[in-house]
Amino acid sequence: MESMSVGHESTEEWRRRRRDGDPRLTKEDRAILGRLVSGDLADGFQAGLDAIAGADPLLPGRGEPED
Repeated sequence: MESMSVGHESTEEWRRRRRDGDPRLTKEDRAILGRLVSGDLADGFQAGLDAIAGADPLLPGRGEPED
C-alpha cells in the first residue's frame, strides 16, 4: 500500500463519504429530496426559497442600501 500524507488521507476520506452520501438519510428521505429539487414539489420548494431570499436582508444579491 502506498503511504499518504495526512491531508491527502483526509481528502480521500471526504471523497469516499461524498460518494456514499449522507448516512443519516433513509431511502424515503432521498425520495422526498428528489421530489423537492427536480420532481413535482420543485415549484413549491423554489417559491419558498425565493420568499426567504426576498425577506432576508443578509443574503447576497439584495443590493446595497443607498447611503
